[in-house]
Amino acid sequence: MIIAICIPAVCVFGAANIVYRMPDLYVYEFNKNQISDEIGLNMKDDELGQFFSEFMSGKKDDFDLFAEYRDREQSVFSTVEQINMENARNLLNRTLYILAVALALTAAGIAVYLTKKKKYELRIAFKGSIAAYTAVMVMSLIALSFQQVKAFLYQTIFVNPFGADDVLPQMLTREYAQYSILAILVVSMILLIILASLVWRLTKPRRMFW
Repeated sequence: MIIAICIPAVCVFGAANIVYRMPDLYVYEFNKNQISDEIGLNMKDDELGQFFSEFMSGKKDDFDLFAEYRDREQSVFSTVEQINMENARNLLNRTLYILAVALALTAAGIAVYLTKKKKYELRIAFKGSIAAYTAVMVMSLIALSFQQVKAFLYQTIFVNPFGADDVLPQMLTREYAQYSILAILVVSMILLIILASLVWRLTKPRRMFW
């Protein structure tokens, strides 16, 4: 049960931290929509994506971007936008605790199986984790098809309503949210495949001649 629960948690929360802390998705989305030109920001879209990544990864303490914006030097993001992004980063940081506990329990569970020489049972447990991961992803995708769920998640992340002049909603669009969910799905599957490869190597039956 521990293996079945913890491995999906490792994959999903690990993928979320990779997707939201790395610059790739931000840079792709901003370049595709030409955000800097759209809002009148004298900055390359790659640099803007890097700024988001550095903030979400903790390299920048404050979500405060001072640049030439709308033909004059000023802060790009309002106080409300800064508070909302700080809340988003805090929520992401909390998943690191879950990820750390899940990793520790997974490693301990695998170690117990191998110590007791129960390789076959470990494979069965891992197959259970694959089934649990599949169920979690299917249920999550179904839940996200409901407007009430999407609204709840949106209000949980962005705790304060945006103003009419705020630019963050133009950057982190609904399309960006959809791409991020797809990215988490793909990255989590890659992590699951990596873990599966590791477990299968550790539980590979001994051969007499090779």
